[in-house]
Amino acid sequence: MVLLDEPSLGDADQVFDYCQDPIFERFLTVPWPYAREHAEGFLGEYVPAGWASDREYTWALRESAGADLVGVIALRLTGESVAADASVHRVGSIGFWLGAPHRGRGLIPEAQRLVADWAFDQGIIDVLHWECLLGNVASARAAWKSGFRYSGVGPSVAAYRDGSYPDSWQGHLAAGDDRRPQPGWPAEVLEL
Repeated sequence: MVLLDEPSLGDADQVFDYCQDPIFERFLTVPWPYAREHAEGFLGEYVPAGWASDREYTWALRESAGADLVGVIALRLTGESVAADASVHRVGSIGFWLGAPHRGRGLIPEAQRLVADWAFDQGIIDVLHWECLLGNVASARAAWKSGFRYSGVGPSVAAYRDGSYPDSWQGHLAAGDDRRPQPGWPAEVLEL
């Protein structure tokens, strides 16, 4: 079980420790090398500013109330898109990470479901976008398990730390979509 909770400055040590993982350097947009000041700025400034502006909602992932932080998940509002039928959809983008000791236990698909349900139920978005850099099989597998439809490979929507937009696997989930794993994902994502 995973609980969405408010991140706090008390989580700074864990955020700092988790963000030392070389996987974060390879696949995430967090600053590198990651310093304690980055964790404090993230928790004390970035997260509250996102909530205050209604542009990005960030949650701490915990296994129960009052438990230690195991990861982070965020929903960023990215704008609107026009579908082939000329309908306009409000779009959000989801991002997440787990500390290494907590990976492989199904926490991210559960957290993605909670965030998607909240955003769709509140009418905040109609479509949820997901992406990860090519090769981040763990992230892709979590999106597949959560029912995202694979959209293909393209330049990332979010800038990487060097300002580039590297190729990424991309997917989307609409409010009315079936949340079961969908076909069409790259073979390496489905290999267990």
